[in-house]
Amino acid sequence: MATTSQDTFDFIIVGSGIAGLRAAIALAPVGRVLILTKADATESNTGYAQGGIAAALSPGDTPALHAADTLRAGDGLCDAAAVDVLVTEGPGYVKELIGWGARFDRDAHG
Repeated sequence: MATTSQDTFDFIIVGSGIAGLRAAIALAPVGRVLILTKADATESNTGYAQGGIAAALSPGDTPALHAADTLRAGDGLCDAAAVDVLVTEGPGYVKELIGWGARFDRDAHG
């Protein structure tokens, strides 16, 4: 949609990656949302992500294992409370994204 200087929005989201689009979906029912993106909407960090998403989804995998890995990889720069929220709530959001049709690379175990 093209916008003009006369358009007004309740929310402006900078970035069209998965986080920005997820925020837009949540905000759309309560106001007008504008998503600002780079020259091409497919050019986002989501498409270039190398590390994947740390979510315990398979048997034998746990949020605690992901938390330990994230804290180790963060080399002292991670906020432990934020990591706990990420690994505890992350699996539910990954399942939500899969339900919406997001495609993730999977190993032989799913």
